[in-house]
Amino acid sequence: MDDFMRAAILIFMVFYLVSPIDACPGPIDDAVVILIGMALRKQLAD
Repeated sequence: MDDFMRAAILIFMVFYLVSPIDACPGPIDDAVVILIGMALRKQLAD
């Protein structure tokens, strides 16, 4: 299940970063998504 969650987080991050629809204009929301994704992946690894 951990491998599935890691893949799902990675796919969500890539989809959000390349999609033309953003929650907030500018790079701020992209940075937040990257930080959250990294934290979730680290938490799943522990």
